Amino acid sequence: MRLIVILSPTDKWGTKTEYTKIRRFLQKDGYIRIAPEVFMRVVQNRKASEKHYRRIEEVAPKTGVVRLLRLTENQYNNIYMVTGDVDYQEKTVGTNCHIMI
Repeated sequence: MRLIVILSPTDKWGTKTEYTKIRRFLQKDGYIRIAPEVFMRVVQNRKASEKHYRRIEEVAPKTGVVRLLRLTENQYNNIYMVTGDVDYQEKTVGTNCHIMI
């Protein structure tokens, strides 16, 4: 199962520092940046993803929007890549979601 975090910061004063904090938190917590404001992490099951939901709620900034998306491995494997190659994590993990990186 994969957990995807989508950040949408605003132009309000103080937003930059709050979003810098959440980005650093996500990177320290094992998330991989897959786009400028999109982070992804492999989790074992729904219960583990709910734990990460609560942790992100604690760190989430007051301004802007933070979206969380939970995908199963089958749903994630249906992603169609128009250009580019599969990244290192996708080559390593593949469809086995029990490997921790």
